[in-house]
Amino acid sequence: MTQKKDTKIVIFGSYNSGKTTTLENICEKKAKVEYKGTTVALDYGNTVINGEKVHIFGTPGQERFEFMREILSNGLNGAILVIDNSKGITSAEEVILENLINRNIPYVVFANKQDLNPGFPEFEGINKEVPVIPTVALKGKGINEGLNLLLDMINNEA
Repeated sequence: MTQKKDTKIVIFGSYNSGKTTTLENICEKKAKVEYKGTTVALDYGNTVINGEKVHIFGTPGQERFEFMREILSNGLNGAILVIDNSKGITSAEEVILENLINRNIPYVVFANKQDLNPGFPEFEGINKEVPVIPTVALKGKGINEGLNLLLDMINNEA
């Protein structure tokens, strides 16, 4: 019997885009989030999907924590970029996208807060072949579909 590998996924996005809420939904509210408020270090959770242990790290959104995002992105297998759909893509998210593309990291984009701004605005810098998933993290809508799509992308690349 072959044991499946552990997978590391990092959730990126700007301040208040819904990264922590996304992680909590993926890990079925079992994530280690110590307090309600702004993430200043990291969020962490894990779950098992189809026998595969998935470690998920949420990054702080403020630009001053760029060094933490760099540390957390070491050894990642895939990424979720959470964009606040009511605000559109930020310059910080454009930098994250460029980094993921340059490193050839599989990623999906969660166009979060669809309850505030439904639809798909044109996101500059996002490759048309990259899946953009409409999500409402507060209600868990679209989260599992997006995660399963990302895991398929990661496993097809392996």
